[in-house]
Amino acid sequence: MPIHPLNTTNHIRSTYLRYLRTIKPFQDEWYRQAFADAVDESDLLVKGPILEVALPYEKGQSIKDLVEEGVLSNKFANLQSPDLPYTRPMYVHQVRAIRKAVSGRNLVVATGTGSGKTETFLVPILNYLFREQENGTLSQPGVRAMLLYPMNALANDQMKRLRRLLENCKDITFGRYIGETDRSNDRDEAIRNFQKVYPKEKILDNELFSRKEIQTNPPHILLTNYAMLEYLLLRPNDSTLFDGTTGQHWHFIVMDEVHVYDGANATEMAMLLRRLEDRIVGDRLGRLQAIATSATLGKGKQDYPTVIDFANNLFNLPFIWEENKPEYQDIVEAERVPVEKISAKLWGKGTPEFYHELALLLDHRPSEITAQIPYLSSFDKVIQKYAFPISYQEARLEATKNPETAIQRYLYIILQGDQNIQTILCTLESGKTMELKVLAKKVFGEKTDSVQALIDLIDLAVYARADDDGLSLLPARYHVFARALEGAFICLNEAGHKQLPPEKQQRLFLRRYKFCPHCHSRVFELATCTRCGTPYLIGEEKPGFQLRDDKALGIQHIANQNYLTQNSVMYDALAAQKTNYYTIGAVLNEQDEDEIIADPDVTPDVINENIELEPKLLCTHCGLIQSEGTRQCKCTEGSLIHVEKVALGRSHTLRRCVSCSTRHSKGVVYRFLTGQDAPVSVLADALYQHIPPSRADNSDELPGQGRKMLNFTDSRQNAAFFAPYLERAHERNLRRRMITFTLQNDPDACKGILTLRDLLDRLIFRTKKANLFPKETDAELEKHMAIWLMQEFSPLDRRISLEGLGLIHFVPKVPSTWQAPSFMTSTPWSFDNQQSFNLIRFLLDTLRFQGAITFLLDEKIDLYKHEAFAPRQREFSIRFNKSETKDGVFSWVPTAFSNSRKDFLMRFLGNKNDMTELQKQQAVQDLLTKLWEHLTEASSPWNKVLVVRDLGGKRGNAYRISQDGWLIKPTLSDDLSGLRICETCQNICREIIGDTCPTYGCKGHLTPLSTKLGLLKDNLYRDLYLNSDPMVLTAQEHTAQWTSKEAANVQNQFINGEINVLSCSTTFELGVDVGDLQAVVMRNVPPTTANYIQRAGRAGRRTDSAAFVLTFAQRRSHDLSYYSQPETMISGKIKPPVTVLTNEKVIRRHLHSVIFAAFFRWAKISRSRTFTTINDFFFAEGAQDGFTLLKEFISERPNELRESLTRIIPSVELRKSMGVDDWAWIDELTNSSDPKALDLAIADITNEVTELEKMRKEAREKDDPKSDAEARRLRAILEEIKSRDLLGFLGSRNVLPKYGFPTDVVPLMTDHLAIEDARKIELDRDLRMAISEFAPGSEVVAGKRIWRSQGLRLLPNRKWEEIHYAVCGQCKRFHWGYSASDVPAVCTCGTSLTESRNTDLKGKFIIPQQGFVAANETTSPGENPPQRTYASRIYFTEYRSPLTKAVEERDLEPDPDLANSQVRVYKAISPHGWMALVNDGYGRGFDICESCGWSQVVDFSQNAQKRFGKHKNPFSQKDCSGKTHSYHLGHRYMTNVLELKFEGIRFEQAEMLSTLYAILDGASEELGIRRDDIDGTLFYRDFHQSPHLILFDTVPGGAGHVDRINKNLKKVFDTALIKVKNCECGKDTSCYNCLRNYHNQIFHDVLQRGMAIDILEKVLR
Repeated sequence: MPIHPLNTTNHIRSTYLRYLRTIKPFQDEWYRQAFADAVDESDLLVKGPILEVALPYEKGQSIKDLVEEGVLSNKFANLQSPDLPYTRPMYVHQVRAIRKAVSGRNLVVATGTGSGKTETFLVPILNYLFREQENGTLSQPGVRAMLLYPMNALANDQMKRLRRLLENCKDITFGRYIGETDRSNDRDEAIRNFQKVYPKEKILDNELFSRKEIQTNPPHILLTNYAMLEYLLLRPNDSTLFDGTTGQHWHFIVMDEVHVYDGANATEMAMLLRRLEDRIVGDRLGRLQAIATSATLGKGKQDYPTVIDFANNLFNLPFIWEENKPEYQDIVEAERVPVEKISAKLWGKGTPEFYHELALLLDHRPSEITAQIPYLSSFDKVIQKYAFPISYQEARLEATKNPETAIQRYLYIILQGDQNIQTILCTLESGKTMELKVLAKKVFGEKTDSVQALIDLIDLAVYARADDDGLSLLPARYHVFARALEGAFICLNEAGHKQLPPEKQQRLFLRRYKFCPHCHSRVFELATCTRCGTPYLIGEEKPGFQLRDDKALGIQHIANQNYLTQNSVMYDALAAQKTNYYTIGAVLNEQDEDEIIADPDVTPDVINENIELEPKLLCTHCGLIQSEGTRQCKCTEGSLIHVEKVALGRSHTLRRCVSCSTRHSKGVVYRFLTGQDAPVSVLADALYQHIPPSRADNSDELPGQGRKMLNFTDSRQNAAFFAPYLERAHERNLRRRMITFTLQNDPDACKGILTLRDLLDRLIFRTKKANLFPKETDAELEKHMAIWLMQEFSPLDRRISLEGLGLIHFVPKVPSTWQAPSFMTSTPWSFDNQQSFNLIRFLLDTLRFQGAITFLLDEKIDLYKHEAFAPRQREFSIRFNKSETKDGVFSWVPTAFSNSRKDFLMRFLGNKNDMTELQKQQAVQDLLTKLWEHLTEASSPWNKVLVVRDLGGKRGNAYRISQDGWLIKPTLSDDLSGLRICETCQNICREIIGDTCPTYGCKGHLTPLSTKLGLLKDNLYRDLYLNSDPMVLTAQEHTAQWTSKEAANVQNQFINGEINVLSCSTTFELGVDVGDLQAVVMRNVPPTTANYIQRAGRAGRRTDSAAFVLTFAQRRSHDLSYYSQPETMISGKIKPPVTVLTNEKVIRRHLHSVIFAAFFRWAKISRSRTFTTINDFFFAEGAQDGFTLLKEFISERPNELRESLTRIIPSVELRKSMGVDDWAWIDELTNSSDPKALDLAIADITNEVTELEKMRKEAREKDDPKSDAEARRLRAILEEIKSRDLLGFLGSRNVLPKYGFPTDVVPLMTDHLAIEDARKIELDRDLRMAISEFAPGSEVVAGKRIWRSQGLRLLPNRKWEEIHYAVCGQCKRFHWGYSASDVPAVCTCGTSLTESRNTDLKGKFIIPQQGFVAANETTSPGENPPQRTYASRIYFTEYRSPLTKAVEERDLEPDPDLANSQVRVYKAISPHGWMALVNDGYGRGFDICESCGWSQVVDFSQNAQKRFGKHKNPFSQKDCSGKTHSYHLGHRYMTNVLELKFEGIRFEQAEMLSTLYAILDGASEELGIRRDDIDGTLFYRDFHQSPHLILFDTVPGGAGHVDRINKNLKKVFDTALIKVKNCECGKDTSCYNCLRNYHNQIFHDVLQRGMAIDILEKVLR
């Protein structure tokens, strides 16, 4: 059964809206209703389903036809492979490509997903090999064809096909040489190792399985990836592939998925191919033939010249396109079947009823092949019933030719004559898309069941096929888009709206406005406490003189008065200090002592922080904020309302709610910003519920009964975090569903007589019966289910727990004869027996909720230590008084503050007017004291509920809530008696006493839950816990953070169904066949349509139903822009890639690679030395080290090396600047006076090993068991380091190319850690990203673990490069130098730079080129992704020649297309623009130890003792006595820049920033450039003029993107203007749909799209 697109989309939409209403509570009913109305706006948050249909490909000749014609060898008849049938017609484009390739032409094949691109190069290759066989030369070993893939997954996929294809061609050898290729010398051993990973694959004699086999007898067809090709060219042991008699046969170079190589990536690949070609044919390039394939490449003939140019530069081989000469056309695109040909014999139109009956028959079709043909009679009856003029007898006759596909063939013949099919194809041909409802109306008119009729018809047409392997009659895909919230905003001028018409009554907005679009009053941003629903206003107080750009009707700002304005920036230190919180009518409650004890991150400064509420008056019209008194603004509209400003003291975020006292170290008050992961997990889970189970035989043994789903995201970190997040969120829902399911189906449970131990056995039984965890042993399942039950007994997410939603409650087990003690029944309390019991139960609940409990299975294991209970992974207990944070001891009566027990009782007594406050306090103290004595006395009837715990030593005894002492009472029916809900905070609870709400500090009152049935029905989680289908979801990441071996293992587990959700970065985007897959989720909108098509194309490749693609638009301009027009992403413009050959930094590393390859061959031949490992090159005993030999080789200056470099380096200019002819390149490789990349790499590894050897020696000398174990551990680390691959090490240190494509790669070192998973991951980043992502204190997710950076990698006797700098506060110019004296005392604008108040930033930064070191402990990812609480800022510094080192002056020239009488644009383009990147932490940098590299970010809230206390060496974990100094982190690099000057009118900073980000987004959209690949900043060339715009390539060395912008500047401006004009946010502000993105957060509050519109219109006028 296929995914039902409309039901699934409606479910996704409903789930998302209910999720938002559930997690965003408000105390006030008006707020609740206004928010609900806002999210219900049509298409605001979910769009779709949108239907996309592709026409089938036109069929042409078969292989047999081409053989008979003489184009192909007759040996194709011997293949006998179903993967390449001899007589089956191929597609026309396949035939055309084969003909061209066989004739010897270089080709670019861009024919779409599922178009058979593989045949376009495999057939010509096989033909070439068959011809060799005919000529008697095939027996000579050697590579004839290399298939080069961008990732191992594609190579592995192709190998499976080759095994099937070449099973009967024993003379053609093939092999895969990638990182996981076996290293053993014995073929049988290699085969055994292969079968462990790929147990289902056939073993063929003509497949080479080991490196040794490939080196000895190179295969005819070699599959590899670009990183391995680099290694092959370098290693002497692999030289047989390229040199000598076995290296003289090369002919084909095939690159699959070539569109991924663009900009800097293409530069790397072009240089790699130049080196390969030089090695195998020298200057005889005519011997080679290149074929490039891609599913997406440009948008048709208009882009062919660009594609040809790209291919020429990439391969360094001739590609041609001449419009009117087919024989000189080296691009092949797909040819589709015309609509009129598909529907050649129309019989009329089917009806909705007709389609529905056929669709029902299809859903219930038999799975047995023998039953297919008899089942056709059921379809015959339906056709006869409706009496359509259809020749079903003819269809049946044709269909019976193949029983396996009888139903598919039958439906194809029937439906191809349907006029409705033709209407659909005509409407959606040429890549058009349409919403399902709109298309349904077009096809079926106004019929009420038109949408269902269209769905039925599409299901039938997708299943229908003309032949066994053909495309569907109607290849279809459904697309649904959802979007993030970017805040909630409110106009408080209630009176100003009462006189307006109904359509302008709205005051709560989910779009950002600075001023109300209806009454023009100032709009404020809302936030809430998610526990109690207290609303907050958040923002920044600004004086009126800073608001001159805030122009609104009727508002006059007073220069020296403060106004409350929106503040979007929450991460920046300066802005964080300015962020203010305001409440309306809230009361500051005393801290909850229980919350302090339970918080694992609590510190004395947090406990003692002084939060106060300052009464203020706020003008609802202009936003003026003032103290009590007369109105100080001049507004005639609006009113002054009372608000309370939260005074935070030293803290920069609100860490506890002033109302309910809930606390968290990262804050408790949340803006209305949907996170990056939570909403996607909710949506993905909703989609997962609608994916049908697999029809495979073993589906019951697989997670989710064989359901599969792919999730894509652009970031490897996001992909890594999302996998455990989704898995954990799904298991939470599954856990609660299985508990309710168990309770619903157990008579004793319904009676409420079960304890947790009783329920444990029943839950295990139900879980086994459902076959949820078939691989777990009995002991593992028992532990798993015990964890589930304990998570509900003491839930961390109480509001959405089973108990929090009123589905279960826990009741203490006390004798039925228990009577309330007299102190409870007497005044002032006067409770009856039930009320007394309820009160005691509630008071004990306050401790149960905080984790002061015993655990199931505590006689076997310490369950509380499990990561499922993070961050509360310790034991808590309770005693009468004296709470202790360190030991997790709560105090029954509060010690220093209040607690939830005292707070509740004080609020209960609040209405007793006959008691003074002091009397109430005393009454509460007396009651709690006596109750404690009653509960803890030896003979107490409560002694099974509250049990003793020995704290050890002198600490005495405490108590815990015993899980054995409670019964579970389910309330799963419609009977809600006894359940209450607070009218204010909306929390659900059991009846206690009176109507006092149990939520800390809440002033609301309880009312029967039965009066709020609407809230229950709307609650997403209650519905999931009661009604969802129990199914397992097992997720894992698939990113470049895995080693290649582990990545292959994860891929196989997904294909086999052992993992059923894969969270990928770009690693699975390309043409990997992942088997049956119906659904794809994209966590963000992909960078380009090409990426989208590739990702969406993973689904529906082998299924018989339409694929379903769900895309979530994050809070960024790119995503939200495409959300507003999703069809432009589904079928939009595809920009062809470009190859730029000017990046000297990239090209120099390839120069090094040529040198090392030549050296390695020389060393093997002349010195009998090979260098495979780090030990071979650096630490070989009794022989010269590799570096000494390398210098000897270079000193001979071999002429063949110079000639090779001359051929490879792509231009005369580069050869000159890199010193090829005069050997000046040597000083850029190694230089004793000025250490270069190789020198730094040598120092790095030798000092690391020296340090470890020293530590090992010290451990061995201590002679005790612990030290012996440490010595053995260090020896293992040393052996592992020394055995590391040499080439991989040199690549990671920027000596050789490293094909992750960044140019300055630094690692976060994990090798020193005694953690198994540390060997499975490889964490590295480009330096410009690493100074933020790897900065000390930052955290990285990989392999379902969090790895934290502990410091900077520091080599002994080496220093980091230091740069002194200052940023002028007036003109923003960046000044720098290698010493303080190099930084001028006075800026060019006249501002003194010696005083910090005149600078935006000042100090010195170090460049951490040696990388970073991970801490020795890891944790599991939690609910929130690891946050980088500080970010890097980038500046343009100067133009400086890399050759002369001299500063260059660039003259700006007018752009002829952008020059009018009002504003003229001048520009300059340069490849020598220098950028500086600075990370100053929270504003004060990082404390860094200059002895060991330990580091921490300087937090302005830290005291000096914490800052400068003792620390440990992050590498050795020994105490270090080194001194720490404060530095910033930074990086300098050269790249391509485009400088723009706007002359004619002087524009201010905010105007130019707004225009800058409009232009960048316009360039990204117009030219198809990834937005992350370009960025911009302001440059103040002359203080008295408008700041200039600097647009730059983010890749060091440049990627050619700004060159393209320069050539298309007017088009970019046009697109930018359209984009900002079409946005729906207020012109006086901006949003993520127009100007905002994650990286420019610091400027969010000054960016105004109206400013960008004004300037762009002036320029384009």
